[in-house]
Amino acid sequence: MDSAVTFTPLADIILGVSILLSISFFVYGINTLHLTRRARRYSQPSQAGLTSRPQVAVHLPVYNEYYVADRLLGACARMADRYGRALVRVCVIDDSDDETRQKLDDLVRRYSDEGYRVEVLRRGTRAGFKAGALQAALEKTDERFVAVFDADFAPTEDFLDRTVPFMLQDEKVGFVQCRWTHFDRGYNMVTETIAIGIDAHFLLEQPGRWSSGYLMNFNGSAGLLRTSAIVSAGGWNTDTLAEDLDLSYRMQLSGFKPVYLKDVKVPAELPPTITSLKRQQGRWARGSIQTARKVWPTVYASKKLSFRQKFEAFVHLTYYMVHPLMVASFVLALLAVFLNVNVISYAVKVTVPKTALGTLSLEVVPWAVFTLMIFLSTISVLYYCVEAVRTQKLGILRNIKQIFLLVIIGYGISVSNSVSALSGLLSSKTGVFLRTPKYAITSKDGSWRGKKYQLPLNRETVFETIASAVGVVALVYAVTENNLGIIPILAVYVAGYLLVLVMTFSQSVTRAVST
Repeated sequence: MDSAVTFTPLADIILGVSILLSISFFVYGINTLHLTRRARRYSQPSQAGLTSRPQVAVHLPVYNEYYVADRLLGACARMADRYGRALVRVCVIDDSDDETRQKLDDLVRRYSDEGYRVEVLRRGTRAGFKAGALQAALEKTDERFVAVFDADFAPTEDFLDRTVPFMLQDEKVGFVQCRWTHFDRGYNMVTETIAIGIDAHFLLEQPGRWSSGYLMNFNGSAGLLRTSAIVSAGGWNTDTLAEDLDLSYRMQLSGFKPVYLKDVKVPAELPPTITSLKRQQGRWARGSIQTARKVWPTVYASKKLSFRQKFEAFVHLTYYMVHPLMVASFVLALLAVFLNVNVISYAVKVTVPKTALGTLSLEVVPWAVFTLMIFLSTISVLYYCVEAVRTQKLGILRNIKQIFLLVIIGYGISVSNSVSALSGLLSSKTGVFLRTPKYAITSKDGSWRGKKYQLPLNRETVFETIASAVGVVALVYAVTENNLGIIPILAVYVAGYLLVLVMTFSQSVTRAVST
């Protein structure tokens, strides 16, 4: 087949970059569909029951968690009552520098007087942040197993009864991860929306990875780990902001395996504001890319992993690079508008000689083809969210607004997440572990306003403001110039950026309050 192409250099450059972006989006999108389908193979792993009750350490990393400290320790006490008070040692690793210190001292004193084994470990520094805290506690741990809970979680009474047996029946099990659920799902638009994203991860993504034999991650909370496996893998490292992802990959590369328990549910608190959501997502983005830089060479060189396992690990570790790709796509759309590249009219002329009909000339519109690829990728993500709702019988129609909002917010936070992801990729510095504020919200009656730990505007807000303003101007210009093909792509970005920007200004304070 011979082809004759009409060259327009500017359009060709935009087209070439579009090809690369479309392929990248397609890979990540289709992988989401793949894991969603693989999740159907998941079945709850069986265990013989709790034949003995070994001692367990419970590690609770805490930093300025005034509102949720009592809920956390109360839940751990009830869990100890069920498993055996003498068998559970609760270690609160407290790096706090506010009133949380006094509250924890009072709580520990009270529970100790009631016969619980509970203690506070204070390092006198935040060095290494959460990873440093967990490593400090690990070095003082003699128990065979360690349960880890973040401050906004509340373990169920039977958590140890349902997780310890998997450790006892197989010495190669390195960690058991349980499913996160939500105290405040119905609190507001933010919690209703991001709950679906978290659900999709725990109902589809994690089951899909585990049932397929792919490498999967410990999620940093609501899990039980084997002490010897942590030590064997090199302990809690402080060189990334995703110490959980880093350790779980190193454990599996060391020969230990995970167990995922979809039916063991541990409730936690969702971020109730867009500012706290962006902080959480930014930390995860930077930490994930740091971990990819650190462990991917070992994954790639492993002779024990198959090509499919390595490919899935690459997609998993680099997933947050989707956000810089999204911003690149937005910039590309802006160029197409302001440089007057009409993406609909731009076509490649292909001549096919010696057909049954003689010489055949076709005009192919590449932009339409690549837009279709992006559309299919987006549909895969929507299907992923719909399945998370359907699996729980929450009602798809009742949640259709939240599903679409999740996609729009995903576009909207692409600027802030890109800053974090690129920092993880390009900077040699670990960065600061910025905690996600918690306010002990468990119902619509709760409130985050007027409490400590509210977040101020940050540098990312400047970039979001610029993106929103330029996007609006470009959208108007595209309409006036009749560049209709670019409008749907621009409209989604502008909607996301404006929504997130408005919510950011309405949910921020002029300065941080004890963060």
